[in-house]
Amino acid sequence: MLFWKTENKIEPKREFYSKIEEYYVGIADEHIPTDLLYEIISKVTDHIYSNYKGAWKKYPKSRKRYSTLKMEDIEHPFIQYLITDFLEEKNIPKYKYFLKVLFKMNDSEFEEYRKRKNWYETQ
Repeated sequence: MLFWKTENKIEPKREFYSKIEEYYVGIADEHIPTDLLYEIISKVTDHIYSNYKGAWKKYPKSRKRYSTLKMEDIEHPFIQYLITDFLEEKNIPKYKYFLKVLFKMNDSEFEEYRKRKNWYETQ
């Protein structure tokens, strides 16, 4: 019997986008303006997909791991930092409220998050 070795392929970017869109639309629950939400979704998709493509090339033994989006990667602190910086740079008036919605945080959790982010960026 012959066994054919099949090369894993990275999932198309539109699949990443679709999963990320479903995740954030579900969390936002109409609390975030649609245009802004889709800017965030695009930014997160571009970042994660780029990282997966880089890891796919750099770590051939880990290709299976980087073949499809792992949903826990969406909640990674670096993704949260990316979103935070994006909203701050856009000078969005209610950005703290939007971040708490997207990160599923209350006021005290958000303050702890801000302290961790500040510590990370200043070390």
